[in-house]
Amino acid sequence: MIGSEPISLKSLWQSVFGEASNITHRFILLEIRLPRVLTALLAGIGLSVSGLLMQTYFRNSLAGPSILGTTSGASFGVALTVLSSSLFGMQFFNSGYSITVASILGSMAVLFVILMLATRVGNGVILLIVGIILSSFLGASVTILQYFTDAENIQKYVLWTMGSTNATTLQDVGLLSLCTILGGVIILVLIKPLNSLLIGEEYAKSLGVNIKKSRYLIILSTGILTGGITAFCGPIAFIGLAVPHLVKIKSKSANHNYLIPATAITGGIIMIIADAVAQVPFREIQLPINAVTSLIAAPIIIFVILKYRNVNGA
Repeated sequence: MIGSEPISLKSLWQSVFGEASNITHRFILLEIRLPRVLTALLAGIGLSVSGLLMQTYFRNSLAGPSILGTTSGASFGVALTVLSSSLFGMQFFNSGYSITVASILGSMAVLFVILMLATRVGNGVILLIVGIILSSFLGASVTILQYFTDAENIQKYVLWTMGSTNATTLQDVGLLSLCTILGGVIILVLIKPLNSLLIGEEYAKSLGVNIKKSRYLIILSTGILTGGITAFCGPIAFIGLAVPHLVKIKSKSANHNYLIPATAITGGIIMIIADAVAQVPFREIQLPINAVTSLIAAPIIIFVILKYRNVNGA
């Protein structure tokens, strides 16, 4: 109901469930706002649960869904697509779904590298370091591309990095839903290993948990969720980092049977609220979603650091 064109509850009900009296309102609701809200919901769910998985696996409160470099891979794919058009004159790379495809390919390429390493490396800390190094390498590559390209394409890339739920259609929502469902199915298998990993890998092994397989599935599910969301929404900051903390604070529970659904619901709600806030201030334009999520999440992170700085696992 919120946006540059105010829509009443009655008109909303008629447009979705009955015969709409206002065709314009029906178009705005079903073709513009419904895909946007569903995208925000799915993005909030995927990023929040991915953040929870990363924090549990690395036993690090500051771990997020982008920590393994999948977001950087997506950003590099988009940068290569958008910025190379001015470098090489390849304008056909800069149209239609090219940005989405480039983002998916970039994130999947990094995910493939991490998965290959996960089968050989038995230490999560080493994977974490490799992810950070990959992110730095890809970030430097993007900076070089920006240095040699023109202002118009730099602006296009920068706008993409600000994050948006506005550019999706119902068809896009269907593809994003598939990514979310696929990642979610993998996560359901991981509930017992995640609860065991809270105490440590040695304890998990003593309970019969296959650490190597669990590591592989955690990385795979996080990569699918983060890569799909980044492809359609751009890199969205703080949600995957802040929401798991918020749920842990309110629930005072470490059981992933509860934490996973609670984190998913909370993340979806917060992203929808952030999307609504992004529509309000200037009415005719939408604020970058990253600006809104950072404003919401930053106080939560500060609160966690100050209140739980002496508590293990906070």
